[in-house]
Amino acid sequence: MCASYFKPHKPFSFSAHPYDLGTFIGLWHSHDDNHFLLKIYKMDGKEFSNYYSYHLNYALENNLASEEGFFRHVWQTIQARIKHFEVQDPFSRSHAMHRQNLERLQQFQKYLTSIDEWNARPSHIVIAEKDELIHNQKQEIEKLRMKLSELTEYEVAVKILIDDGHLSTFIDIIQQMRELELPSGRKLLKSDHKIPFAKMIAKYFSHGGKNIPIETARNYFVDKRGDVAIKGTSIQPEHRLFSVIPTNFTKK
Repeated sequence: MCASYFKPHKPFSFSAHPYDLGTFIGLWHSHDDNHFLLKIYKMDGKEFSNYYSYHLNYALENNLASEEGFFRHVWQTIQARIKHFEVQDPFSRSHAMHRQNLERLQQFQKYLTSIDEWNARPSHIVIAEKDELIHNQKQEIEKLRMKLSELTEYEVAVKILIDDGHLSTFIDIIQQMRELELPSGRKLLKSDHKIPFAKMIAKYFSHGGKNIPIETARNYFVDKRGDVAIKGTSIQPEHRLFSVIPTNFTKK
């Protein structure tokens, strides 16, 4: 591969870009891979994208490679150096530096993996990733299937029918039940929110043979000032046909 895939430092230039490769006197083409990697060893992971794009744009502008060709070249360069560090003597004086460089290269390789839109990496890697993806998706599908199965246990084929014109009457009974107290003084029914009651009504009851929209049920469970709803649907006196009252008891 041509060394000029990577943008070189202009010889004796004092205005070189930080990503340009080489020294003050320029770039030795046979060492372009070393200079490309040296930048990565000292680079924060947040710069990987800008660094890669900088040299990619240089290669494209000078018709040196396609995007895929440049990607393959960089991948091979990174992979070759990873293999080099993996076989180094772990007891050498340079082990700490080798390990640090290896970790940085592996981080850069993960970045490359994230932008590989051509599946240009070695086929065994791509196949392994796809197999893992399929496995994970199957597990997720199974979880969703089990969750759906659990939810269907609470489904009903036929809803409880509220007589036509008496939806408000039924909801009035529910609202009364919300206020019931046990002999201990504690509430019989406890809920931090009112929406569960609206959802229960919409899910398990029908009115005059028709489904009850969740918003219709929700409108009955709004804030009140005294006995008057601030907003939403009020229950008219003529629909308050029943009173839910406790039997005689003595509060503890």
